[in-house]
Amino acid sequence: MRGNPSKGRVLFFVCSVVFLDAVGFGLIMPIMPALLEDVAGLSISDGATIAGLLLTTFAIMQFIFAPILGGLSDRFGRRPVLLLALLGFSIDSFIMAWSPTLTWLFVARLVSGVFGATYAAGYACIVDVSEPEERAKLFGYAGAALGLGFIFGPALGGLLGEYWVRLPFIVAGGLIFLVFLVGYFIFPETLKEENRRGFSLARANPLGSLISIARYPAVLMVLAALFLVQLGNHSYTSIWSFYVTAVAGWGPFLIGLSVSVYGFGLAGVQGGLTGPVVSRFGEVRTIFFTMIVGLISFSILAVAQNGVHIYIAIAIGVFGGFMGPAMQSLMTERIPADSQGELQGAITSLYSLASIISPAAMAFIFTAQTDETGLYLPGAPFLLATALGVLAMVIFAIGAKRIGDRVAPADDAEVAVADPVD
Repeated sequence: MRGNPSKGRVLFFVCSVVFLDAVGFGLIMPIMPALLEDVAGLSISDGATIAGLLLTTFAIMQFIFAPILGGLSDRFGRRPVLLLALLGFSIDSFIMAWSPTLTWLFVARLVSGVFGATYAAGYACIVDVSEPEERAKLFGYAGAALGLGFIFGPALGGLLGEYWVRLPFIVAGGLIFLVFLVGYFIFPETLKEENRRGFSLARANPLGSLISIARYPAVLMVLAALFLVQLGNHSYTSIWSFYVTAVAGWGPFLIGLSVSVYGFGLAGVQGGLTGPVVSRFGEVRTIFFTMIVGLISFSILAVAQNGVHIYIAIAIGVFGGFMGPAMQSLMTERIPADSQGELQGAITSLYSLASIISPAAMAFIFTAQTDETGLYLPGAPFLLATALGVLAMVIFAIGAKRIGDRVAPADDAEVAVADPVD
């Protein structure tokens, strides 16, 4: 299935994969306490610890395997890697559904971390079939799919979990297998033969891919800024339910509602506004704007006193959704065609590394600032996120001077692929 693949078909399939990845992650959130009680009889306190370890397990495996999948997609093509990942993810969902012990749950998270690292190959597909000036818009569509996944995932998990705590995993496994079947028959190969390269384990390990990308110093600085931003962003996923309970007294329904509202706003911003904004202002200016927006949102959350303050921060924070697509577009324009999978693998690995480091740190800070022995400041993790955001802005500003900017309608010549440093 080679040749000239349909851009619309490729984009639809990639968005479907990203959407299901987000659904698979989001549906676990509302049912994890009940699942751990069902499997091992764990209390809320003990269950929170185990849930954190499960999250770390997933992140470690994704960190290791994201560049491997990216490198394999550069060698064998995007289609076989994506289809294999979907099939594995589907099987993993059924393992989660019928896990009889904690050991099985950990095995399932190990497997999901391997096959959940599909962003590398998926985003590389977008690069394969697109022109540089439209990539930010297309990455925005993928980001919108991610946001929609975070809308439907928690809602679906909570709804189905009311009937049976294992049911969400069965439904998710079935949906993923359906997408696998559809992809098997309609999804074309997007990587041209002339753009393929040999697989190198040295380049496909997490550090190896970053070392390889280090040949492009300006791109590496963008990656460093993105990593710091992600460290701060994990303050949401790691402590959100505990934070809003402490600040606003919300229960599970309102917690799930807040996550869905954020996901809805993020999908709208990334799907509807990213393309026009980046076309008008360029990637670099857009990224600076999103960094400022993030700082404002984190600052409000750091000192919030009630639910109104929290929703104000959410309303501002959704405009940070421009960052991911704009950074993706900026970096892909500076990397050769035969290294796009490697780049996406490096990005996914950084995301995973952030999800390994940040949750434990944010949880520790939250606990330290909410016990009875010191200053009561539930928003302390967001103060750290603000500081990380400031540092990210400084690093990105230095990199931006070297990497340049391009506003799509301009008559200037397109930015060439960056020359590697020997």
